[in-house]
Amino acid sequence: MSRNPLVVRMVLGCAVVGSGCGGSLSDFASFLGDPFGDITDQVRDLDQPQLEDLMSVLMLRFRSYLALREAIPFESLAPEECFIDSEDTGDVFSFVADAHCVFGGDFDPATGAIGVTQQQLSVSPVGVFRFEVDYREVTLGDLEVHGTERITETDSSDGASVRKLDLVQDGIELKYEFRAGLQDGEVPVFDYQLPGPDGNVIARITNPTTAGGFVSVSLTGLDGTLSCEIRNSLWTPERLPRGTCDNGVVFGLPDE
Repeated sequence: MSRNPLVVRMVLGCAVVGSGCGGSLSDFASFLGDPFGDITDQVRDLDQPQLEDLMSVLMLRFRSYLALREAIPFESLAPEECFIDSEDTGDVFSFVADAHCVFGGDFDPATGAIGVTQQQLSVSPVGVFRFEVDYREVTLGDLEVHGTERITETDSSDGASVRKLDLVQDGIELKYEFRAGLQDGEVPVFDYQLPGPDGNVIARITNPTTAGGFVSVSLTGLDGTLSCEIRNSLWTPERLPRGTCDNGVVFGLPDE
């Protein structure tokens, strides 16, 4: 995958019923301006090996999720003719979709099932929605995924989507949480807490700022922010991402 990231939006295309929901702002609401994760390490003096470690974890999470959403777009998940089971209690709507029925025209093989449960947690002053996605031994072409994803979506112009993954994708265990949203209503951003050398740092991914860039990354630590640009180069989980940071470090290039 070597294209610029597209913002990931939650569109399931099925009715959400708000009966029984509280009328105040839910504790589950999240906004892009809110703090995300814990910062306990510094970033300005990170060297090449340390940045390579951080960027490898970041790109594994980011690119794997792009691949997951490219194969399984949320807006394609809800054709009733593909439901194995469904239930609507008035407060919670859930269904299980057969993967071959939904995606068989696009992938070979296409096996497994995907369960979705959705609930509205808050109505006013903003809507907050919870989605639980259960990937049940899903194989779509080269993609294999099994596990769960929890999405808490805040319906506001500055609202964010917090996504918690606990799954195995293509043999790689992915267990982490990230936040996505639109800054100023149009610029996609993705926030992650990453393990640094001596604690945690926060990474924000957004659109590239230079020709040949894949994404821009802002690393925030106790000592401020380190801005980096990741190049639009060939990537696999085994390959180091390539790029530069404003402290002068170049990472991911082969040794001379």
